[in-house]
Amino acid sequence: MSDFIEVRKKWFLKEEIIRKQVKGTQDMLTPKHNETILASLQNVDITYGSGSKAFKAVSDFCLNIYKGEVLGLVGESGSGKSTIGKTLVGLVPYSFGEIKLLNRTLPRKLKRGLKFGKKLKEYLEIENFMVNKVQMIFQDPANSLNPHVNVEAVVSEGLNNTKNAKEIFLYNFDQEVQEHLYKEFLDEQKHASLFNEYQKQLSAEVAFNEDRAYEALYIQLLKDLNQLEETKEAVEYLTAQLSKRDQLNKMSEKECKRQLVKDILKSVGLDESVLRRYPLEFSGGQQQRIGISRSVVLRPQLLVADEPISALDVSIQAQVVNIFNDLKEKFDLTILFIAHDLRMVEYISDRIAVMNKGRLLEVGSTEEIMKKSLHPYTKSLLDAVPSIHGNKGSLIGYVYNPQIHNYNEQNQPEWVKINDDHYVLATLEEVEEWKQGNYK
Repeated sequence: MSDFIEVRKKWFLKEEIIRKQVKGTQDMLTPKHNETILASLQNVDITYGSGSKAFKAVSDFCLNIYKGEVLGLVGESGSGKSTIGKTLVGLVPYSFGEIKLLNRTLPRKLKRGLKFGKKLKEYLEIENFMVNKVQMIFQDPANSLNPHVNVEAVVSEGLNNTKNAKEIFLYNFDQEVQEHLYKEFLDEQKHASLFNEYQKQLSAEVAFNEDRAYEALYIQLLKDLNQLEETKEAVEYLTAQLSKRDQLNKMSEKECKRQLVKDILKSVGLDESVLRRYPLEFSGGQQQRIGISRSVVLRPQLLVADEPISALDVSIQAQVVNIFNDLKEKFDLTILFIAHDLRMVEYISDRIAVMNKGRLLEVGSTEEIMKKSLHPYTKSLLDAVPSIHGNKGSLIGYVYNPQIHNYNEQNQPEWVKINDDHYVLATLEEVEEWKQGNYK
């Protein structure tokens, strides 16, 4: 077990703060199946206010988000789950710990203020990094969309700031070409040399920038295909796409931006007829689709969805969740799905993390949490989900009482491994009791 050490500046002195990690934290954070860590939070505190009015909304929060997964973060209102999401996108500062995105440490506070020269350059660099790598979808679409501009302006807002619409447009085209080529024209047995490491490297080159993508996909790959047998159709397809890409490369930034907006709206079930209309002309479900489009059009690697369906009618919640599933597959998204409704979280998530009063209490695969959860707070959340198979009588199931834990200086909870990737914050004695179904 390692200690987490942090140095703070206080007036003209340096105050060294040493925080001992909860036992089992590093084991809980260690990837079990060679996953790639996209974002990590270690010993994170998030505090609102200062001095006597300070309120710690999140305390000692540790969690990894793995590339390509949908991680459901659940808890009741006031648990701190939305605060975690807002901190990941830089909207709320954190007061202690470390947050990394793509192995880059995020600053405690992302605020421009009065910055000049080198500091201004550093701020603009991290701001551009954040805008391109992580985006957020908010709970209430009506309040998160500017009612005074049309849909085209709303969806292209981020592209206007980053000014990289052409780069994203060409990347989307190259990615589609690569995927279609491998799916329709190449056989893994006949063309083994073009799969596995070659395919991974090609994907990395395509994602790097348009010049590297052009060289790797249309020059080098064509050369390699010509040296293999039974690749005539693949060569013809790639040659045709090369010609098309050369034409697309002549498009202006404005033309690329407009086409990107049309394409992303189509992906969420809206056509280009909505471009000149205004957000308040649409239903709640359609407004949320517009909000999703605004975030995803930038091709972020991490999408933070803060209760994106809680303000919608039940009849359309499943439709919006299906859109998330489709976009995840199409754009290789990693999603932090924040919610209190375990029904929908179960439907969309690969893993579920449960938090209460600013602390993470249990984390594991969706199946483990839904069927074999141990922590009494998780049990209370599950009992709150209506079921046609429920017992007659009171609608109130198990109600969690934090006072059931007899924690003191000598008896502190630790991260206990229940299964391969299932961990619960508890003492060993509590785990044994809970396994027997003994909840106070």
